[in-house]
Amino acid sequence: MKTVKLFQLWKEFPQIPIDNNDCIEKDFYCWEKGTYRFDIWHWFDEKLPNGIAKWVAV
Repeated sequence: MKTVKLFQLWKEFPQIPIDNNDCIEKDFYCWEKGTYRFDIWHWFDEKLPNGIAKWVAV
């Protein structure tokens, strides 16, 4: 997946509602409702150049 698409998904991710257990409340991209938020963060961290730390403030 191209960096531009990853960045777009990363920017959309905060719009996904999260429950009190840190799980997403609706399907997002390839993850089903109930996926742990930090599992998704780790996926982005592996895929984005230089990890998510570079992109968090963007």
